[in-house]
Amino acid sequence: MAVLVEATTVILRAAAVDERVAGGWDSLQACLPQTGVCSDDELVSISLVDPAEVRCLVDRLVALGLHFDWEGSFEDIAFADQKRGLITPCDWLTFETVRIGISGTPPSVAICRLAGNQSHELRLPEGWRYQGSLSEAFGAEGTGPVP
Repeated sequence: MAVLVEATTVILRAAAVDERVAGGWDSLQACLPQTGVCSDDELVSISLVDPAEVRCLVDRLVALGLHFDWEGSFEDIAFADQKRGLITPCDWLTFETVRIGISGTPPSVAICRLAGNQSHELRLPEGWRYQGSLSEAFGAEGTGPVP
């Protein structure tokens, strides 16, 4: 499966939530924003526009027990930008743009998936629609895998 990337997106490994967060998913959900969140069985995607919100969220996630270091340890948390791709180098995540129209036609959106996953199923935040979205407003670079 894959999760949507819009603006700056904080990506979490779902397995890390199970392994490290006391209180598991209930504790995680209590610290997440009300909008811009989606997940599949492998990743959690939280899209944020304000860089200060990104830093604040990551600090809360680390306090919950997820492993992350601003100096370069991206074990459980990574970042992606809908136009530039992965912001943090990490071997457990892939970024690409995909066409979501009928039979693979435009429009395109940016997505992340766990490395090695080839599923074409895309998870979106509850109530998300392309029309009026950040994906429509700012687009995604290209229409295939990002080098």
